[in-house]
Amino acid sequence: MTQTTGRSPAFLRGPSEPVALPRLRRAAAAVSRAPEAVLGVLAVVVFTWRIGRPSAWWDEAITRDVVSRPADDVLQLVDGIDLVHATYYLLVHVVLGDEAGLTEIRLLSALAAAATAVVLVRIGRELDAPRVGVVAGLAWVVAPLATRYAQEARPYAFVALAVTVSTLAMLRVCRKPWLPGRWVAYTASLVVVGLFNVLALLVVSVHLCYVAATASRPVRRRWFLAASAAVTLLLPLLVGSATQRSQVSWLPRPETEQLVGFFGAEYAAGPAVVLLLVLALAGLGRGTHAAAFGLGLTWAVLPPVLLWTVSQAHPLYDWRYVLFALPGTALALGSLATLLRPVWVAAVLLVLAGFGWHMQQVYRYPASGHAEDVRGTAEVVGAGARPGDAVVFLPASRRVVTLGYPEEFRNVDDIALASDGATSGTLWGVESSPRDVAGALRTRTRVWVVTGPRRYGEGDDPTEREKERLLAGEFRLAQVTETYRYEVRLYVRGPRTTIPAEDLAGSGG
Repeated sequence: MTQTTGRSPAFLRGPSEPVALPRLRRAAAAVSRAPEAVLGVLAVVVFTWRIGRPSAWWDEAITRDVVSRPADDVLQLVDGIDLVHATYYLLVHVVLGDEAGLTEIRLLSALAAAATAVVLVRIGRELDAPRVGVVAGLAWVVAPLATRYAQEARPYAFVALAVTVSTLAMLRVCRKPWLPGRWVAYTASLVVVGLFNVLALLVVSVHLCYVAATASRPVRRRWFLAASAAVTLLLPLLVGSATQRSQVSWLPRPETEQLVGFFGAEYAAGPAVVLLLVLALAGLGRGTHAAAFGLGLTWAVLPPVLLWTVSQAHPLYDWRYVLFALPGTALALGSLATLLRPVWVAAVLLVLAGFGWHMQQVYRYPASGHAEDVRGTAEVVGAGARPGDAVVFLPASRRVVTLGYPEEFRNVDDIALASDGATSGTLWGVESSPRDVAGALRTRTRVWVVTGPRRYGEGDDPTEREKERLLAGEFRLAQVTETYRYEVRLYVRGPRTTIPAEDLAGSGG
């Protein structure tokens, strides 16, 4: 006969025997967080795939240089230029130090983009629709435009994350407006949005629409106070950024194609996305998650349209400035999760991934993936330079090439540079007078020139013309190598000669 102890197994114990309950709660919590964990890992894999392959472009080269400076020098720089990116520069400097490479800086953006996918899942939970959040997170991950900025050493992935977090905070205060801590968190989240990019405060218009449509009058009043408090705290930054208007003075007035093009570029499948959103709209009242669709569509459309409209008078519009609207598109697409069967939802995601596959590869092309081949340009000089060679940048802003890849310029002397950027509190440094440049040239036999087509906002500078005249007077053009958006010339001392145009065209690398 089996002898019993009179004690029941742990998993059968009642209220007086709660030993197993904490374990069960921990297990349940772990299972409930599984979608976030799995999606976060998947996002990291997608966003880091070949992350170091594309060359840096202009702005990324600036990032690498600025974050390598001491914090005091960063603050000196942003006092006169790039104040809008001060938070990002300081964050990267603190996290990675002053020896960070471009790939390491890009990895921070990739992690921010992956975190955005996780926060989208949390938004779905806040809307009582976990499946919507998971599908929205997956839709964000497969969007090629998300990858483009997840792999960039610039702040736009952080902006998208901050906006997504602020939207989650807004939903939380609407759900439990009697908790003061949630209002503090919401106000703080808007401040963070503004610190990363003041233009991203356009998300306040999205929150206003949601609060006006769903909340009671007392909640709407408290929301207005919270949003006003955030803007008030940001006033010094807003005023300071406005005084640096020259930073975006090169932007042209955007055409309609640029607005429509942004929506098409999100998934490289504009018509397919429109059809899916029409399907979600038709399903309202019959399965589509209305709150997710309404919030997502407003988030996706309103900020780009507002910025584009303002830009007709004061040009500020660029795709990267409205990237933070893309999580809204993902959320609107995620609303289909409660309308369609899981197999059809999976099919939708596969179709979107298929449409975007080509652009996923294009954005990873070594030379043109990020629209400029700064690395290839620097490598031309690095491979061909000899100790004692000189380098001249025409115009001086082409010094951006050495900011991105300084190691390629170790064998050349920048003879026109009187004071570097860190010392002078500028991006390109301060150049010597043409007379001093002429004196430096007399001691050189080989001079590399880094130049390229004129960019928006660049005018005809007499100083730059004088540098060209000095080279043409005592040197002959020996080699021309064209890279994507740049050109590298090698001048050697000797009788002046002219290279036929057809020979120049054939000498590109």
